[in-house]
Amino acid sequence: MRSNDMSGQQTLISDAHNGEADWNDAPCALVVVDANFCILRANACFGGLTGASGREMIGERISRKFTTASRLYLESVLIPLLHIEGCCHEVALTVQGNAEPSPVLVNISLRKHLGPRVYDVALFPASARRSFEEQLVGLRQDSERRASWLAQLETLSGVGAWTYEVRSGRLLWSDRIYELYGIPHGAQVTLEMALEPLSADVRQGIEAITKDPELCVEPMVQEFDFRHPSGQVRRFKIAGQYSLNHQGEPVIQGVLQDVTEAHNRQLDLWNAAHIDQMTGLGNRYLFNAELGRRADMKQAVEPFSLMVLDLDGFKAVNDTFGHHAGDAVLRTIGRRISKLGSSMAFRLGGDEFAMILERHQGADTADNFARRLLLEICRPIDIGRRDVTVSASIGISAYPTDGKDSDAILRAADFAMYAAKNSGKNSYARYSPELGERT
Repeated sequence: MRSNDMSGQQTLISDAHNGEADWNDAPCALVVVDANFCILRANACFGGLTGASGREMIGERISRKFTTASRLYLESVLIPLLHIEGCCHEVALTVQGNAEPSPVLVNISLRKHLGPRVYDVALFPASARRSFEEQLVGLRQDSERRASWLAQLETLSGVGAWTYEVRSGRLLWSDRIYELYGIPHGAQVTLEMALEPLSADVRQGIEAITKDPELCVEPMVQEFDFRHPSGQVRRFKIAGQYSLNHQGEPVIQGVLQDVTEAHNRQLDLWNAAHIDQMTGLGNRYLFNAELGRRADMKQAVEPFSLMVLDLDGFKAVNDTFGHHAGDAVLRTIGRRISKLGSSMAFRLGGDEFAMILERHQGADTADNFARRLLLEICRPIDIGRRDVTVSASIGISAYPTDGKDSDAILRAADFAMYAAKNSGKNSYARYSPELGERT
């Protein structure tokens, strides 16, 4: 729908609520439905389209006012998508009137207010919109053509629809979900089959919802890894919500989408912003964020040790053998730091590294790690034509003993690192207040 049309619809519905005359004199059918798409209010134009009075329709599911084909599309595709997107524009459907079916263009939008979910629905007679004549012709086709069209729509959008019937335990899939699961179309599926490829936490969460559907009154949206029968691991996004179908039966309806490419793009963007491309360790941006998260929070946090490391002799390698040799040294040092088991390791730039160590394993954890790290770094490094050796000067500070925020704890570690360097290098030093005064 064009933006000015959508804006006009919202204004029209908003104005109509200001007076009963405006509501019933609107040039299109206006309906207000609840989260289960049951009618709360409808104007006279909608009553004229459907052949029912306003009072008769209150509490009835709006999909019952459409033809079988339109009802199928509304229930299986449109309503699940509305729970996610919140609106749809210019959808061609057909209302089942007393005399004959009436093609309409439907616009639905979630009302933005606090409280229960309410949708505003506006239906425009399709005859007034020449641009939708081809869609109107398509709506008059038989169910096979509609099924083919829906299948194509699913393929293009990558979204499949599903319905779980709470009382019978029956699971219904659209063709797209069969494709996502790698199961032949039309094969009988059960809830157990659908949950089998999922991780334990996701499986348990969905099982809990099927046993107590009221947990899913509000839309549930979750992403998870899915192991395809081919062996590939894909990233799926599932959305679902409890409601009553057109027959008043309790169901959980939703959609499933393969979001692997989008997920991988997000990971690539995150890695580009947070990971040092030379060593594979976290970069300075991630270091500042992690250190700030741990040291700058007002609530109590776990104590930790900060270790700052500066390579000794790295400049000589760069000057003598070139930057490619220096890069080989940095990559090797990065691997050796990771090998020692520090998950919170960072390259701050140049030949400077940092590590954040948990202290739950004992007070001497940082000292032991520093001694092991010095031994690892001193081992020869192959740069292609020959081996070179470098050493390191390491400074250690403890939070919150040596500083109450990220700046203070980092400054303390730097003081200790320079003290180790001044004492002859290839060593480590712990921060003390006297050390800071001398520096």
